[in-house]
Amino acid sequence: MIYAQLGTDKYVLRLESGDDILQSVRQFASAKRLSAGLLEGIGSLSKVKLGHYDFKTRKYSYETFEDDLEILSLSGNIATMNREPLSHVHVTLGRRDFSVIGGHMDEGSSANMVEIGVWKLPGRLVKAKDDQIGLNVLQLARRI
Repeated sequence: MIYAQLGTDKYVLRLESGDDILQSVRQFASAKRLSAGLLEGIGSLSKVKLGHYDFKTRKYSYETFEDDLEILSLSGNIATMNREPLSHVHVTLGRRDFSVIGGHMDEGSSANMVEIGVWKLPGRLVKAKDDQIGLNVLQLARRI
């Protein structure tokens, strides 16, 4: 992974062949001490593990796809959980036949070449397990 810093709170990462997307973002966030951020990206994956959460069973189901997959949209956030960086990414991918797949990106998703913009936010975002829905969610203080 290589990167450029654009101003005090904006970065662009370039992940290269074989780089794990979530691991790379987590490594970058740790190195730069990012405890709150937003992500968006483009590029191509050689492998992706996608998840879909079922609110009835409170479990993820996963499927792995190994193919040249074009990233149509990659978005997410960086928070902390147990004082460690945690990235949460969703992705929409185009296949060679122009069909589209997407979902929650999991560990083990590998880049052909991926470019990700990272916007550092002031303050800290913290995630914790919400027992009602069974997911790790942002812990926010205000309600409207």
